[in-house]
Amino acid sequence: MISAALCLIAFIASFFAGRRSLAAGLIATSVIGYFYGIVRANLPETASHFIFDAASIGFVLSLFTRTLTPAERMKLRPVMPWIIALFAWPTLLLLLPLQNILIELVGWRGQVFFLPYIAIGAMADAQTVRRFAIGLGWLAFAELGFALAEIHWGVPRFYPRNAVTEIIYRSMDVAVGSKMAYRLPGTFVQAAAFGGQAASVIPLLLGAMVQEPRGSRTRTMLLAALGASAVCVFLSASRTDAVMLFVLGLAATFSGRVRNFPWFGWVALVAVISVLITVSPRMRRFLTLENTKYVKTRISGSINESFLTLAFEYPMGNGLGGGGTSIPFFLQPLLKNPVEIENEYGRIMLEQGLPGLALWLAFIVWVLTRPLASERDPWQLGKWLGRIMLGFSFMIAQTGMGLLTAIPGTALVLFYAGWISAPHVRAAPLVQRRSAPAAVPVGHTA
Repeated sequence: MISAALCLIAFIASFFAGRRSLAAGLIATSVIGYFYGIVRANLPETASHFIFDAASIGFVLSLFTRTLTPAERMKLRPVMPWIIALFAWPTLLLLLPLQNILIELVGWRGQVFFLPYIAIGAMADAQTVRRFAIGLGWLAFAELGFALAEIHWGVPRFYPRNAVTEIIYRSMDVAVGSKMAYRLPGTFVQAAAFGGQAASVIPLLLGAMVQEPRGSRTRTMLLAALGASAVCVFLSASRTDAVMLFVLGLAATFSGRVRNFPWFGWVALVAVISVLITVSPRMRRFLTLENTKYVKTRISGSINESFLTLAFEYPMGNGLGGGGTSIPFFLQPLLKNPVEIENEYGRIMLEQGLPGLALWLAFIVWVLTRPLASERDPWQLGKWLGRIMLGFSFMIAQTGMGLLTAIPGTALVLFYAGWISAPHVRAAPLVQRRSAPAAVPVGHTA
């Protein structure tokens, strides 16, 4: 009953936030997505699994109640054929009775539910993205507070043991002195989702920060939010997300695309985080990457001949939901012939077959090969870092699962895909608007 009420509240809040503005809708769904994990853990009811779904549906429906501007229509034009194709193929697969219809619907949801965020990212203008980035900055502080509370009072204080928190309690592999500790999940469903989201917001925070006037409070807040996000990455003990953080930091420092950059604050921030890593064993799990034998074993466990074997065995897939999409515990007895591979591309192949995998790979290549942002685009740095983040995420997707099914991480990943793929436009001069209100393209984003 409580979780059903929360679904209704999430739907209404996101719908009216989306009606107010695109930025408000993005922030509202992000807040709900950030706290979805801890709410679901403490309300292990059927309806609690659909709280974020309700929020996203409300947000997307709100977009149908307003008229798109000429600029938004122009920016949507390149991405809409891809969204339609990525939606149509798994929908057609619902006609194949390979799994129980409830399992197939869960699998279908996992394949198509986040696709509207590609369009949302394409529609977002510079001011919308700035407001979204500021909202994510404040959420970074909230997540750091929860992580510190979990260190002080312990993870079990916030996440009771039940079917939906099993993965959290299997993740006790962080060495703290002579003891082992849990990886911190923040308010997410697991530590990897926490660390992934903290690393993924870096392009938006950095891109927004360099646009703010020197000495402004917003600029200072965004710099501090960058530090909070970085600390969250290390507290999550996710090694791949720590590597992503290093890659983004190096790209920002040496890209040559930085203007109005607070170099003194940046150096001070790096120094503080380095000291924290030195004094806190909990933040040093990423150093196990020095064990090259372990890394090779970990990669070979995901990228191996079983992928090709399964591709020959299931060229049209094992049915939606039958390849690794997270199935709620109350539906798992209905799953037929469960086959899993710790590889996001393997999951797509097992559920959508080789045609579905080829479609996703073509879309990824298309996104990453879009023209770079024009220097006239105020978000040039943010889009450059967003491209790097996407490239890194798509690369490591073959060593794990969840890139295209994580809450709310996938929404942000596909937001980036739409954002860097859409052409950058500016409004026509006022004199021209009276006769021709169309948007004027000034180059493509990246």
